[in-house]
Amino acid sequence: MPANKRGLGFCMFLAATAALHAEEKPFGPQDLLNGLIQNNPEIQAARFRFEAATKRPSQAGTLPEPTATFTNLGVGHPFSRLNASEFSYQGFGVSQEFPFPGKLGLASEEAKREAESDQQKYRSVVFDLTARLKVAYYEWLNVQKAIELTHQNSDLFSRFEEIARNRYTVGKGLQQDVFKAQFEVSSLEREIAMLDEKRQRAEAEIAALLAAPSISLRAPAEIRTSTFSMSLDDLVKATNEAPRIRAEQKMVDARAVGINRSLKDFRPDFGVNLQWQHTGGNFPDYYMATVEVKIPIYYARKQRYALEESYSRLNEAKQNYRSAQQQAIYQVKDQYLTIQSSERILNLYKTTLLPQAQLTVDSAASAYEVGNIDFLSLVTNLTNLISLERQYYDEVARHEEALARLEPIVGKELIPFEEVSQ
Repeated sequence: MPANKRGLGFCMFLAATAALHAEEKPFGPQDLLNGLIQNNPEIQAARFRFEAATKRPSQAGTLPEPTATFTNLGVGHPFSRLNASEFSYQGFGVSQEFPFPGKLGLASEEAKREAESDQQKYRSVVFDLTARLKVAYYEWLNVQKAIELTHQNSDLFSRFEEIARNRYTVGKGLQQDVFKAQFEVSSLEREIAMLDEKRQRAEAEIAALLAAPSISLRAPAEIRTSTFSMSLDDLVKATNEAPRIRAEQKMVDARAVGINRSLKDFRPDFGVNLQWQHTGGNFPDYYMATVEVKIPIYYARKQRYALEESYSRLNEAKQNYRSAQQQAIYQVKDQYLTIQSSERILNLYKTTLLPQAQLTVDSAASAYEVGNIDFLSLVTNLTNLISLERQYYDEVARHEEALARLEPIVGKELIPFEEVSQ
């Protein structure tokens, strides 16, 4: 093999290896956001739709293309020579149509407002998909933490199984205690398998949002609850600047301009035609200028209905705007109540339920080792603690998901994505 081909093959191998290692690198929150913006096809489609809309105002505000004409008037047969007849001539002309003053400006303004609406819709798509990504990531974090806790509790049950076996060996315990501990360990293994399926589903959803075949996520050292202090009134006020609302508002503006444009359609358009006619050498050239006026005499069947259509479209846009406002207010209140409720429940877990459950398990473990309580009581206390720990992290995920769902409604980031996973 030639040296240059060997070198090219080696470079391709290095590039493939680097790409493989890059794919294997675990993604953190900021990496996920960057990948979403760059690769998600729905976001890209919305961006191209907005970019296409920005090209319409110039088109709508430009005069129609002029028309160039060539005329050959022959006598006796087509394309006869000049001077063959005093009636033959060749003519060159150009014509231009001029809409009634103001029509083009209004058409351009309407297209501009529609482009601004598409811009807000693009921002709304970014916020919506970012919220979906955050929710999926919080679900993944919750499952990942549940797997970690289940492994820890499985190890704890294994230790209790060993204690039960030792007590049974020396005649101080029951064999059913050993079997019970083994059953709990097996149940936790089944739980881990089910949680692993949920984890893979969450990873698959995140990979789909990033348009990637698969993805590796970086688990944080600890999950903590975000601090949120905005009031309900401030959140409701913020919805007025949200992309969802702004998109509908811009559409109302566009439809209002459309009414003015429809009114202009009752006015006539104009056309100008200039022509030069070249005759034979015995006659002078001719020049002709023509002015045309398009008279909207069918306004009762055309322009009138176009105006009524414009009013209907304006009313539709206004109702869509009102609907978006009401829906946003409801969604803000719904997610805000979820956040407030979740914060109270989390505080109860942290200050009362979890500490009490942990003390109960520690006390029961010590009491079982000296034979003061039976194994069933120990297992009951431990399963209660496991359940409370799982419920706590479920509530953490619920709290963070509510915050994530709130962001596209108010149109801004409320909590940095990295804060919950530090």
